[in-house]
Amino acid sequence: MKIYISGLYCGTNPQPGVGIARSLRGAYPNATLVGVEYSNRCSGVHWQDLDDVWLQRPWEELNLADHADQIRKVLDAGGLWISSIDLEIMWLGSAFPEGHPNLLVPSLPALQKVSKPAISAHKDLPVKIPTFVTTELSDWDLHAFCREHNWRVWLKGPYYEAVRVRSWTEFVTMRNVLSTAWSTDRLYLQTHVSGYEESITLSAYQGELLHCVAMRKRDLTEMSKTWAGDISEVPEEFVSALRGVIKTLNWSGGAELEMVRDSQNQLWLLEVNPRFPAWIHGATIAGHNMSALLVEAVTGEPAQKSPAISEEFTRVVLEVPVRPELPLSPLPEPLAGRVGHSLKHPSGLLQFANRLHDLNVFNHEDDAAANIENGNNGNGALPKTDTANVPTSFVDDLTHFDLGQIETPSFLFLEKTATGLFNKAQALSAELSTEDIKVTNAYSIKTNPDERLIRLAHESGFLAEAISLLEVKKALDAGFNSDQIILNGPGKWWHKEALPEGSLYSVFCDSMEDLTRVVEEYNSGNLKTRVLGIRLRTPNISSRFGIPIDTPEAFQMLVGAVRNLPRDCRFGIHFHMASSNVGVGQWWHLFESMLKWCSSIEALGGRTIEVLDIGGGWFPEDLAKNSGDRFRKAINLIPEFLPHVRQILSEPGKAIAQPSMALAMQILEIRNSYGETREVVVDGSIAELPMYFFYPHRILSRDRQSGAWKSLNRGKTHLLGRLCMEHDIVATNVELPQDAEVGDVLVFCDAGAYDRSMSYVFGRG
Repeated sequence: MKIYISGLYCGTNPQPGVGIARSLRGAYPNATLVGVEYSNRCSGVHWQDLDDVWLQRPWEELNLADHADQIRKVLDAGGLWISSIDLEIMWLGSAFPEGHPNLLVPSLPALQKVSKPAISAHKDLPVKIPTFVTTELSDWDLHAFCREHNWRVWLKGPYYEAVRVRSWTEFVTMRNVLSTAWSTDRLYLQTHVSGYEESITLSAYQGELLHCVAMRKRDLTEMSKTWAGDISEVPEEFVSALRGVIKTLNWSGGAELEMVRDSQNQLWLLEVNPRFPAWIHGATIAGHNMSALLVEAVTGEPAQKSPAISEEFTRVVLEVPVRPELPLSPLPEPLAGRVGHSLKHPSGLLQFANRLHDLNVFNHEDDAAANIENGNNGNGALPKTDTANVPTSFVDDLTHFDLGQIETPSFLFLEKTATGLFNKAQALSAELSTEDIKVTNAYSIKTNPDERLIRLAHESGFLAEAISLLEVKKALDAGFNSDQIILNGPGKWWHKEALPEGSLYSVFCDSMEDLTRVVEEYNSGNLKTRVLGIRLRTPNISSRFGIPIDTPEAFQMLVGAVRNLPRDCRFGIHFHMASSNVGVGQWWHLFESMLKWCSSIEALGGRTIEVLDIGGGWFPEDLAKNSGDRFRKAINLIPEFLPHVRQILSEPGKAIAQPSMALAMQILEIRNSYGETREVVVDGSIAELPMYFFYPHRILSRDRQSGAWKSLNRGKTHLLGRLCMEHDIVATNVELPQDAEVGDVLVFCDAGAYDRSMSYVFGRG
């Protein structure tokens, strides 16, 4: 008996080859085990249970046709081949379309049915698939997906690799890394599922499920790979369903189903690995020799029984002697600055993936069909398009500008868009108000202190929210009365001489020290306000703003101060956390949590809370999407915790200001393309677009023939800013029109909030 085992890497993300060899050695002590590798830098080639090592050229150099012929000769001579490398398994499925009785890997059609993220073969299993989208969508839609799922998402490669991304900057960085590594834009974003990580590994031959066992991860590496676990039987109802799936797929070889069990006991299937897992010898320790069962099914040769030593296993690091015929690689040149190390893919697997991509070896199922199928299982999916839609009001507003006469870069005020947004916000607040609770909007001046926006806020019946007395003065100059102004923030006493004589609408204190000072100023008559309140620091979410309540001592101190507040003004509480940063669902969860904290403050402090300021930080589309239903539910929830609240202050400043301005910039230089990526220099920069790092901007260009404004698609062009700064790149991976020329104007939408207010003068002389 001669068994060939590939995949001997034993680093921090190990392959299962050595574990398979250990298990087979115990079951078939007289078998000849041949390790197959594509680099002598994979330390598993030195494992003592291997009788021989068949070392091949690295994958980027290997003649695939000759290698397939050699494997066929091995199989025809009676040798068995157990692959432990995902990409090798895909290639073998293509190289052996008819299969081979001794080739213990699944067929290409079977692999397509378990390809992530849709994993269409999961339908008959008691599992769900986490919601996902392809990254071939527009950046605008991808950012919306991340917000909707609270920035708890994973970016996944086409074959393997998965990284957690928690911000737009992380996503863009890792997308470039993975897209470059795998030579494709076909990556995936999938929602994170919290729970315990579990796996089921199975052994099957020609559609017959031989055996399966379950494993719970008990200890993980920094890459979330199994370091220790416990083995158990798979429930019969799962086994029965799995048996049907294996028969349908006509599966041969090993496999691993990686899953997460959430707090509701629901299993979520993350991916199906078409091979035994790296922890496979842990199952053998528990008396389940999956590798031996596979060999026994093929050969008919009974395997020696593997006694159950323990239901739990862990890993240790071992030093083993190096095979004399495979000495360690020589040291690099001293000037290289480091000693060589065992890389994750020392055999050139990334290059191999590129070769498979070029050969079109592994055709993914149509994404649209996969998304529809995914949607039938309760997971939403976006239509596949890399073009971002823009409101018609944007285009209508742009028709009023003669961009040929405007000095760029220049901000464009979209008056029709801004007016419409203020009107919608005010109509929504009137719709949401009840007989008991009034909803009032407040415009946050810091978001964009443009006088046109402040005047629109005043005309629309908004209050004005200021974080300094200079902003208070600006609101007064724009027509607001002092009793229409909310004073907030940690630096509210900056330029104290600008404090108006009249009463403010409300003052919210950012710290205990600030609260003490405000009470003193109020008691002395220097400060007048209808509402005196506090800003709470959100527990469990990092923030520098507000009074902390996350320790008993801090909470007790706050409650004591609340008891001593003046009795002749109303008491209010403010909390603020940008939903665009934490995600929509997380924000509403935070809202309910803060209601409970407020209820405790009201009960222990002896003061009824009459005003609740719920802050802003909304992305425009998030506020518009189902906002009426969500806010209505929130308003109905408030009396359950705070029965005395009579007014809700909402601050949709970002949601209104962001779409209200665009930034026009001109192409200065179109550089020759060296490879696929093209570089274009524009006269705009991060000085005018500082929020580029935090969210994407929809970009419009004017069609030279029709004159119509069109959104730029995703492509291979980088737009470089005018500044001599390495990070001055205002857009990546866009597609300019083929007839683009120097002097053409590009319009960056969604630049009217912090892009405008935080823009700075640099590189203008």
